Amino acid sequence: MQQSHTTTVVTLGLAGGQGKSTVALMLGRYLGRLGIPVLFVDADPQSSLTSFLGVKVQPNTPTLLEVITTTEEKTPLINAIAPVPDVQLDNRTINNTNLFLIPSDDGLENANYKLASSGISLFILRNRLQPIANNFGVIIVDPPPERSHLAQTSLGAGDKWIIPAEANVKGVQSLVRTLELVKEFQPALPYGELMGVVPFRAKWTGVNPTKATKSSISAMGEIVGLDLMLPHILESDVYKNAINQRVSPTDLGQPGLEYPISVLAQKLKPTLPEQYALLIPTETV
Repeated sequence: MQQSHTTTVVTLGLAGGQGKSTVALMLGRYLGRLGIPVLFVDADPQSSLTSFLGVKVQPNTPTLLEVITTTEEKTPLINAIAPVPDVQLDNRTINNTNLFLIPSDDGLENANYKLASSGISLFILRNRLQPIANNFGVIIVDPPPERSHLAQTSLGAGDKWIIPAEANVKGVQSLVRTLELVKEFQPALPYGELMGVVPFRAKWTGVNPTKATKSSISAMGEIVGLDLMLPHILESDVYKNAINQRVSPTDLGQPGLEYPISVLAQKLKPTLPEQYALLIPTETV
């Protein structure tokens, strides 16, 4: 039975460079290309997602800071939602009609003070998003790579949590720390569920993974269980080029590199409203 409410996906990671923003970005672009309306929420003061999506924060236009720190009466949420602009690529127009963003800038760091003084900081973002959630097929939140109140309110907003982690020793350590955060707050968030772990920047030599990649992915599987291990994302300049050009690997002629994202979409499919679930192909590509 399909869900009737909009699912919020949160990419989690307590270290930089783990692929958190990349997975959020690529998943949203993949779903948007299928015709599913996606709302991105950039909850990181570094504003990587805002930059990657090419959204310019306009003067006197509310960002996530105002959404978190003021009421709906003072800052209507709809006023903070910006459309993601289309992109020109090789005389083609990459249409982003289905993509929207609540942007951030470096001022978002100030939200931590507001959240710290609130007794319900874990639920503030979730509560603010609920009135407009059903206008979208999926909401994707990208929190900061640190243990902060912004990370906690992002965690509380999520129905499904994804943990990207580099396929190396640093990534394994980040995974352990991120799981500790989830474990700490899980009792207060019975609606939240770990969707899986995505090894990031996996390195291969020829047709085989390097020893470091193989041992790191194996260690991750031992920590979370094989059922929660998702396909890895290869280390490839194609991802970097896609991010820089504000497109997807498929737009650059490399649809195979989106296989891990298509598997994520398959896992997400049963949680989506039926009209959007039907848009996700039965078979991964």
